[in-house]
Amino acid sequence: MAIFAEPTTEIGHGLGRKTMPEMAEYSVVTAIHTMWLAARADGIGMGWVPILTPGHINKVLDVPETWRLIGYFCLGYPQSESDTPELERAGWERRHAPEMFILRR
Repeated sequence: MAIFAEPTTEIGHGLGRKTMPEMAEYSVVTAIHTMWLAARADGIGMGWVPILTPGHINKVLDVPETWRLIGYFCLGYPQSESDTPELERAGWERRHAPEMFILRR
């Protein structure tokens, strides 16, 4: 599933985008996050495919040049369940303590 943002849309009368043009993309990412959480709650897996060239995808899918590819996703039921993330199982990444990401002042 390819998901795009259209930064030039008139929907919403440009509210937010007048001072922060990236708001269209942020809204799409938030919608993706919500869909991801809903999918996982129903036992559906979702993965973000990061190894694509956005301009090429726009041409292949014949979408307007103004659309910005936010992400290309796989969505479906996993063959097996695991409490260990795929990147960790593959040895590409390891878990870090939450304290590494939380800054308290």
